[in-house]
Amino acid sequence: MQLQQVSSAAADGCGFSVWRTAPALSVWLCAFGLVVSCSSTIQPAPADARSAQTPAPTVVTNASPIEVPLAPSVALLPRQLVATGLANPRGMYLQSDGSLLVAVAGTGDPKDPLTGGILRLHDANGDGDFDDPDERKALLDRQPSRNLFDLVRRDEVFGMSGMAFGGGELLVSLANFGGPSKLFSISGDAVQPWSNTSGNVNDLDYDARRKVWVGVASTTDELVELPPGGRAQRIAKFPPLQSGQDAVPAYLHYDPYSGDVLVTLFSGSPEGEEGGKGVELIARAASIVSVHAETRSVTPAVVALTVPTDLELDPQGAIYVLEFCDAFIEPITSREQMQAGPLHGGFKRFSGRLLRVDRINRTVSVVAQGLDAPTNLTLANGYLYIAQGMGTPGRLIPRPDGTSAPLTGFIERIKL
Repeated sequence: MQLQQVSSAAADGCGFSVWRTAPALSVWLCAFGLVVSCSSTIQPAPADARSAQTPAPTVVTNASPIEVPLAPSVALLPRQLVATGLANPRGMYLQSDGSLLVAVAGTGDPKDPLTGGILRLHDANGDGDFDDPDERKALLDRQPSRNLFDLVRRDEVFGMSGMAFGGGELLVSLANFGGPSKLFSISGDAVQPWSNTSGNVNDLDYDARRKVWVGVASTTDELVELPPGGRAQRIAKFPPLQSGQDAVPAYLHYDPYSGDVLVTLFSGSPEGEEGGKGVELIARAASIVSVHAETRSVTPAVVALTVPTDLELDPQGAIYVLEFCDAFIEPITSREQMQAGPLHGGFKRFSGRLLRVDRINRTVSVVAQGLDAPTNLTLANGYLYIAQGMGTPGRLIPRPDGTSAPLTGFIERIKL
């Protein structure tokens, strides 16, 4: 069956030290062909960037799942570095004045556990980045930030996370590992509590067909409905995957072509989150599934992914999905080990990539590679913004050329 877009509104969805490392990072990325830097100005987005997209005429949404080939075609797109020195950037939203809102999860330092927040980045001088003096403003600070290495033996920081616009509201989640989570609404420069809920809501989006907010809770493997001011209500519980590992729903996106919700299943360790050495995750075991809320049916949409994180849809209905890394290596057993020298820290640095899944022609291509632990993605004005650099800021990590550099969070954008 071929489905047209469900409704014209269905595309709705969308206080720390700043390190001055942009030139060094940009030069290094360029040296390895990983970024094409330019000085184009950050353009404003429409008031609702996602709903301004023109829908594809026809997208097949209930065919057999699309399998990511072992060696997909490569069609790299130019990349521009637009923000550096961020403490674990996560959800993003481009506003109508061209400013970029960014949720930052913080440093994960137990000596200073309140380093998360929300920033407004504004390209005041029109040079195409947000790295100059007075181009950043904290809208919310002193939010909880936690590194989970003591549980998962990987350098993973939890805190402020997903951000999305829909139904006239802009929401952002604070994902406490194991819960509870807190949701905030943003209006102008004001940030107000919207809801508290059990579980860790790592990402959220607006279901325009049913006119409700939905989220994913990775520690309980659930897709949930998020009522304002109330407790989350389960829509679907994801069962263990083929090798017995937890599904770990990581991110989601409302699909205007089916009226369902697309969810990335990151895939956990067969040994459990607190078992094994922290590097047992299985390559090509993850997927994107399509969830129909009323029937609670879960249908594979894209399979053979490796630890996928965030996803976006373009006006042609194609799915863009991030893969966090391609290998899990050098797990962490102590904070002292993490700071002792260059260390991958549980996942291979600079091995992530961005895939484009064409649902009309059923093809998969690589449009960006060499990404450093990418977590979040947002599409606005024909650009994809990619948040990268998960982990402990400042610790040394290996680079592809065999040297090392301090870990830093940063954002790149790709022109489609």
